[in-house]
Amino acid sequence: MTRLRALALRIRGMFGQNRLDRDFEDELQSHLEMLVEENIRRGMSLEEARFAARRAFGGVQQTREAYRDQRGLPIVETLIQDVRFGFRMLRKNRSFTAVAILTLALGIGANTAIFSVLDAVMLQMLPVSDPQQLVLVNWTSRDWPPIVEDLEGSNRKNPDGGGWLSESIPYPIYEGMRAENTTCSEMFAFAANISGFNVQIDGKPHSAASEAVSGNYFTGLGVQTILGRPILPSDDMPSGPAVAVLSHNFWRSKLGSDSSVIGKTIVINSIPFTVTGVAPAGFSGTQPGQDIEIWFTLNMFPRLVHALDFGGPAPPGVDAAAAAAAHWKNPGTWWLVVMGRLKPGVSEQQARAELEGIFTQNVDGMIKSEKAQENRPSLKLVSGNKGLDQLRRQFSEPLFVLMGAVGLVLLIACANIAGLLLARATARQREIAVRLSLGAKRFRLIKQLLTESLLLAIIGAALGLLLARWLSQLLVALVASGRQRFELPLEVNARVLLFTAGVAIITGVTFGLAPAFSSTRISLTAALKEGGAGSRLGARRSRLAKALVSAQIALSLVLLVGAGLFLRSLQKLENVPLGFDRQQLILFSLAPGLNGYKGARLAEYYRQVRERITEIPGVRAVTFSGHGPIGDGSSSSSIKIPGVTSGKELFDLYRHLVGPGYFETLGIPTLMGRVLDERDTAAGPQVAVVNQTLARKAFGEDNPIGRILRFGSETKPRDFQIVGVVGDAKYSQLREDAPPTGYFSHLQAINSASYMTFQVRTDGDPEPVIAALRNGVAEVDANIPIAQIDTLVQRIEKTLFLERMFARLTASFGLLALVLVCVGLYGTMSYFVARRTNEIGIRMALGARPATVFRMVLVEGLVLTGGGVAAGLAGAAFGTRLISSVLFEVPALDLMTFASVAGLLIAVGLIACYVPARRAMKVDPMVALRYE
Repeated sequence: MTRLRALALRIRGMFGQNRLDRDFEDELQSHLEMLVEENIRRGMSLEEARFAARRAFGGVQQTREAYRDQRGLPIVETLIQDVRFGFRMLRKNRSFTAVAILTLALGIGANTAIFSVLDAVMLQMLPVSDPQQLVLVNWTSRDWPPIVEDLEGSNRKNPDGGGWLSESIPYPIYEGMRAENTTCSEMFAFAANISGFNVQIDGKPHSAASEAVSGNYFTGLGVQTILGRPILPSDDMPSGPAVAVLSHNFWRSKLGSDSSVIGKTIVINSIPFTVTGVAPAGFSGTQPGQDIEIWFTLNMFPRLVHALDFGGPAPPGVDAAAAAAAHWKNPGTWWLVVMGRLKPGVSEQQARAELEGIFTQNVDGMIKSEKAQENRPSLKLVSGNKGLDQLRRQFSEPLFVLMGAVGLVLLIACANIAGLLLARATARQREIAVRLSLGAKRFRLIKQLLTESLLLAIIGAALGLLLARWLSQLLVALVASGRQRFELPLEVNARVLLFTAGVAIITGVTFGLAPAFSSTRISLTAALKEGGAGSRLGARRSRLAKALVSAQIALSLVLLVGAGLFLRSLQKLENVPLGFDRQQLILFSLAPGLNGYKGARLAEYYRQVRERITEIPGVRAVTFSGHGPIGDGSSSSSIKIPGVTSGKELFDLYRHLVGPGYFETLGIPTLMGRVLDERDTAAGPQVAVVNQTLARKAFGEDNPIGRILRFGSETKPRDFQIVGVVGDAKYSQLREDAPPTGYFSHLQAINSASYMTFQVRTDGDPEPVIAALRNGVAEVDANIPIAQIDTLVQRIEKTLFLERMFARLTASFGLLALVLVCVGLYGTMSYFVARRTNEIGIRMALGARPATVFRMVLVEGLVLTGGGVAAGLAGAAFGTRLISSVLFEVPALDLMTFASVAGLLIAVGLIACYVPARRAMKVDPMVALRYE
């Protein structure tokens, strides 16, 4: 208690110091006067009494200091003094302070920007109530489970133990978990695939990202609507109403934040829905980065997508809607993501044990063969506090690579400022020597110098935090350029502030420690001597400055090599042959099947749209296909080819449904036979066109014309006769070679052609044609919106957004590092010349030519540059292996890139050393000899 009281008194003593000093002086004076009066009563004179009183009392100044030491917190007061002195010194050297703060702001701001995006992607929890209580149901299997007949959503290789991993669950298992579990207060589900549905609002068509959810979805997540009510369990019943909840973004952008939207009717895929609520701002679903615009019930999902013929056409005599509903409740259709909210006091392990039993029991009922038993899926329960991990899987590695790049920039900035501080220490050596000679301890001076460094870092971090806001938004914009919809909440939360503060402290210590130790290790005699050698950089300090410059060059080379590799990889991807002409081609998608178009009516719609677009001025050719070129997905099948495959052997191919004029419009050459056209209808022979790769892999040198591609089962085969061979063309991926591909007429699979991507070839600039396209499509049916309209060049740019982001950012960081290196090398060489002015003067007085002096300084700078380049090449040879997986047709040890960057840095070194070398060769020997 006594210690706490003493601490409280010390803390209180830090405030109102002037008043306390006055009180203490009054008390001190009263004690002295009492002693003087007592001495006078003893017979002393006034002067003798005062002298005796002071002698008896002791040192007055020492008493004052002892009182002050007892009154406050010396550590805090000393820190405040150091901060005040540090501010004065920084204000005194404003040019140095401005350069240092700007350098640190760029370095720390870039690190904070990358971390804020990393935080939003990797660390932030869902914006829902108590997200730590959420769990997500996954499953794993050694090999693909035969009981999974149709999987919607994502599946991937299991990173933990091989095999498969997915979060898609069939409806019966979800129902079992919801009904039988006792560890979760809510078990809710939503469709694994997000669909772009046709939406009409006040007669205007839109394409909206929509998601089917269970009736307790919003209750399970703990999300309250800002208007109206959420979807309820009673809505998700067979007889429930068609209701929808709108996202805040959709409500604001499409409905103008209309507060009377509740009860309004919107039309989704020709089905009227009643708006019951608007979700809060910031909530856009359980997948970070996705921007869900409309939610509706799972019960309505089969009606909305039945025109797409999931599960195939309905058997004869069976209602199509009933068949569609049965497909989504079939145990073989795995399409739901299931999440749960743990009850209070229930651990994740307890929930896993219970849900695993329910999962296993349901899977047991689906096992019908020994193979299915061998490859049965098993439940894997994971935390759901951050939602689904697709965004984390896609961007975690790129963000960590960028984090490493900006870390190198910050290290270069630290080395640069450390060099500036070493040079600045020259002007402060007399000050430091005087303070040391007056009794200041070396540790006290080091602490003062470190305080100045930390002040620089903190001010730079504060400015960097402002820059980080803009840089992080720029980074998200670069990421979003490759996605149709992308929402990522960026906020300066406690983690971002803590990271920035930690970076500022580490940075301040990193660039301030070596100069602080070096500045206080001086010879007092030499430093105090007017014009003595102590006033110049010593040999030890020179070696440290040279090491810092070489380190900057080495780090810059590593960064520039990485940037060069990314740029070369991007260049190769942008120029990779596609197999068709990418210029003057407009792409857009239509989904008339969602509005009920089927069969002959659907075929007629496509014909009318094609004819209407052909009439638009500037349009040279029009066609359409199930998947557009580059980045629009793909479909594949395993088929049999008589005479090529035998037994259970299958041949894998990509399949494309295409319309008339497809190959002519894209410019894909015909190598053999004919291409598909209007004659290839459902009434005619079933035909196919194959690409060169399929013909070579399947038939070798044999003629493929007339050969058969067999789909379906042995009992119900569906044969397509090959009528032509065309050149290879890339579709899904730019990085991959063209796969074996078969092209089929959309008229011979019209029930599978509910949506199509149109390709429009123009005579000139495609941009003016885009507005006319919208009008032309609307004239055929105004209720069907155009989705994803852009040019093929723009689509390729979107596909390459990750590579372009890497190239742009690393190139920017590399340019910044190059500037810092140039400044650091120039500053170091300038101070070397200043330090050696006397030596240069003696050399020139003894007959050295100016060219010799120029060459001497230049060689010294090149030695520094060469040492840094050599160290950087070794570091780059190791570091580039870490990014080899994201390069395209560029080896990690690309000699051209390494040589170019090394040459660039040597050239920069020559430029940075040129001015100091010119200054050295112009030294006047008479002036230099008086330098001491």
